Amino acid sequence: MIFVAIGTTYFDELVAYVDKLSPTLSEEVVMQIGRSQYVPKNCRYFRFEPSLTPYYQQASLIVSHGGLGIVTEVLNLGKPLVTVEDPHQPGRHQREILTVWEEAGHLVWCKNMDELPQAMVKAQTRLIPYEPPVCHIQEIIIDFLDKIDPRAA
Repeated sequence: MIFVAIGTTYFDELVAYVDKLSPTLSEEVVMQIGRSQYVPKNCRYFRFEPSLTPYYQQASLIVSHGGLGIVTEVLNLGKPLVTVEDPHQPGRHQREILTVWEEAGHLVWCKNMDELPQAMVKAQTRLIPYEPPVCHIQEIIIDFLDKIDPRAA
């Protein structure tokens, strides 16, 4: 199954493009379409679910907008991922993180919707698994709290 996710926003261009593409694909397509106005005609869809994890786990490939939440979840699951930057997001903030992850080989960033079929093939064959960096924030917090003088409170 190919799963398409756009989160809580709308991304009619991506939803419509994949809907038109889906009859040519060898796998079923399921879409989470958020607030999009375009309603798919060729595949199953839903707007929101409490968790997208079951869909990610079943998918052989995930196509998503470039939102940090979805991208991080999918990369942590080790699933092939194609991202399409959402032009509706203010400040085009998705570019920075997509650039970093694409350069590291963890995802395919499709910058032109017409190249989505090729990006989907590439994502299933040429990605480097993502390994989250070691987090030391708890050590920093503990160190900070240890330095607080309880008499100062």
